[in-house]
Amino acid sequence: ADRAREAIYDGLDVPMRIVPGADTPSRTRARTERMFDAPPGRAPAARARTRRFRDPIHYTTAPLDRRRPDLSAEIARPPATRLLSPRAGAELVELARVSMVTRQRDLDAFAYADPRDVRLVDAGEGVQFACMGMIPERRLMFESVYGFVTLKNGVPVGYVLTSALFGSSEIAYNVFDTYRGGEAARIYGRVIAATALLFGRDTFTIYPDQLGDDNDEALESGAWWFYWKLGFRPRDPVVLRLARTEVAKMKRQPRHRSSIAVLRRLARANVYWSAKPDREDVIGRLALANAGDAVTRALARRFGSQREDASGACERDAMTLLGVRSLAGWNAAERAWWRRWAPLVCVLPGVSRWSPVWRRALTQVIRAKGGVREDEFVRRFDAHRPLRRAIRKLAEGTI
Repeated sequence: ADRAREAIYDGLDVPMRIVPGADTPSRTRARTERMFDAPPGRAPAARARTRRFRDPIHYTTAPLDRRRPDLSAEIARPPATRLLSPRAGAELVELARVSMVTRQRDLDAFAYADPRDVRLVDAGEGVQFACMGMIPERRLMFESVYGFVTLKNGVPVGYVLTSALFGSSEIAYNVFDTYRGGEAARIYGRVIAATALLFGRDTFTIYPDQLGDDNDEALESGAWWFYWKLGFRPRDPVVLRLARTEVAKMKRQPRHRSSIAVLRRLARANVYWSAKPDREDVIGRLALANAGDAVTRALARRFGSQREDASGACERDAMTLLGVRSLAGWNAAERAWWRRWAPLVCVLPGVSRWSPVWRRALTQVIRAKGGVREDEFVRRFDAHRPLRRAIRKLAEGTI
């Protein structure tokens, strides 16, 4: 089985060496040809031909723009986006993998990217994001995860990892070392705009590892202050007090710089930025793992050690609860996600009292998790108010 083979292989930790050759992954040759297919239209005549897009080269004729962006203004200026054909998507997935392996990096969002769910986001001035979702069997239970390759004139200059749910996104932003010290802040503003456009987000968070928690590279780059200057703030009161103390020192002594020890303490908690008033039901504040614990406890109470009986029983009970008569017409991935969500459906607080409209809508949420484009799941989940309330209760342990 794939998972067993992967676990054994990872355990062996096989060393690899890149040997020069015509087909060897290469940083030098890693670039797009700036020629992309768009998916054919629905009409027979449109299906017979594939439209082609060529993106012009942007020449820099002025000093680099190192100003910090206004994130609210960036969101108000959405980038242009186009969905690519599976063939063009596969080319960008391969480019993402080459960009990572030649830097001794790895990212599941690229390793398990789905060529059918690749978009090209035009951020302007030669900057683009190749945004790719994951194949259904590798998706998370709740958050939808997408990887971006940042391109400048078709050359990979960095990557982004986003996870989205509850109208919020976690963003991990990385600029390859060759291109640091340039327009990182300006490009980050376009990352925020692209994420808000694709997933309808209004709150964004950065996790501690991106800030320097057990990450020397982030500490040395001053990542924490990069995000502070963009407007991100910690909600942890201890960290916030420490940050304000450091800011006061800088005002008294302009040459003051936070020590590595202080940066480690600052990086212990998430930081947040929101285009709307702060709220608690966002990624980083909700302990979504508690929902899984609630399902485990419910299964243990009902089935004890007879766990093999749980799957079929939960599927039947979930179908009854949501009024689903049959899964005929569902593809294999959609049926697999129905099996995974069925135990959760059975423990959702108040689900039996939902209106038929909301119960049918939950069926579509689950089906979207196994669909081609996972951002559809995010939009359906976030629009389902009873489901959001129920998952929040499970996450907060208030039932």
